[in-house]
Amino acid sequence: MRAYLNTINNPWRVFDELVSEFPYDLFNNAWRTRTGYSPRVNVWESDKGVAVEAEVAGIDPDKLEVAVDANVLTLKGEKERADGSRNEFQRSFNLPFELDNEGIKATVKNGMLTVLIPRKAAAEKRKIAIEKL
Repeated sequence: MRAYLNTINNPWRVFDELVSEFPYDLFNNAWRTRTGYSPRVNVWESDKGVAVEAEVAGIDPDKLEVAVDANVLTLKGEKERADGSRNEFQRSFNLPFELDNEGIKATVKNGMLTVLIPRKAAAEKRKIAIEKL
């Protein structure tokens, strides 16, 4: 049955192609508007590590939390709305390399949360002597 779904004679092929190429960002933005708040985030990777910037304007820095566990970066926070209600958010990112957990730095300035995550130093290459028995 699976082989049939991938053939040209499949009458549902066009529908499958449309669904697979549908811009799901439209739904994500609508969901974000309806449910409250989810900060916009930029992520950059370099040889030194990863830099993550999140828009957290209007959020008390004491209500922000940055955590790293098993190469997953998690940003959590709480934003109070004008009507007194609160919106919580959480964003998680899988990091593609080993981290230097001691060197992670997070700062908030002018409504931007910046998290710098350095790569773990690569093990030095060394030559191993072969013993003759």
